Amino acid sequence: MIFSEITYLPQDDGAQWRKSSQLAANLYNGGGKLWTKDDLRDIEQQLAHSDKHEFFTVRLIDGTEGRVKNEMFGEKQPIWQPRVKYQEYWRLVDVQPKGPPEIYRCSYLIHWENISVPKFLGVLDDSDILFEEAKVAWDKSSSRSLFKSLLENTFVIEKVTKIVCFGLGDMCRNPPEWYKPDTNPSRRSKVQHSIALTMAEICRASTGNEVQLLAQDPDYTESSINVLQKHDVSIVGHYGAGGFAEVDNNSIVFSAFVQAPLKQIIADIARPLIIITTRFGTFGSFDHGQTQIPREQERCGKNMTNLIFQYHMRMKNWWATYMGCTSM
Repeated sequence: MIFSEITYLPQDDGAQWRKSSQLAANLYNGGGKLWTKDDLRDIEQQLAHSDKHEFFTVRLIDGTEGRVKNEMFGEKQPIWQPRVKYQEYWRLVDVQPKGPPEIYRCSYLIHWENISVPKFLGVLDDSDILFEEAKVAWDKSSSRSLFKSLLENTFVIEKVTKIVCFGLGDMCRNPPEWYKPDTNPSRRSKVQHSIALTMAEICRASTGNEVQLLAQDPDYTESSINVLQKHDVSIVGHYGAGGFAEVDNNSIVFSAFVQAPLKQIIADIARPLIIITTRFGTFGSFDHGQTQIPREQERCGKNMTNLIFQYHMRMKNWWATYMGCTSM
């Protein structure tokens, strides 16, 4: 029997990916960071002034830099808006990213979001009144009392100086016509922002200090921003990165369904006092959604990372209210 020798050809795409993924694993295991505050601030600033940049600069995990063409440069009325898209740890070491080999070592990239439909939908009338009604209902609920008791009994609360929220959703945009009233995402968002205001109120009362309340969600409409600013909420990270740079060791992090590797990023930049989030490692990452990476386990696991889920059996009413599944 004659055997043919099988060899990998130089143009084999898999070879570049294997080399890159091994490099990423080596860098990470050696203590290298996938994200830094400086990089997050820098890309946020670049996107905020995208009309002045023909190219965006991104930092690769090996310390080199790459350039990404600004596809909307020169457009006077662009319908595409740049946002930061993250490539989590598993995308760098296990799941080959879709795209050219140049992106294999990028922990963040530029994603283009079409804003023509959201603009067409418009916003709800009387947004301020609707939010106040939702806030009053939350404030009167037994769920708020349970949440208040839980937070007040947390021994680290006296150290809190900042609350940073991610992905709490827009409160004012008109939903598509096929949405049922009780499934309107703006309703859930109003409750989530009411919870954030409650956290700030409790922390301020416990510490006697002025506790900052910040929120990041690139999907915010101007109407939502105006409503939140009236409640002393500072909007950060309009393009999806700046808010992470605000997290420090005296923070509470509150996140709903953010499409970013929240805990992986935090593990590289800070050790907040409390993290309140969902079970998912990265929302929408089904292959590795429940799998923590080593640094995430070490730095976030000892905190109250899944506070909501740890207590949801005891606080069924609060959890249902939080998700916007029941009336208050």
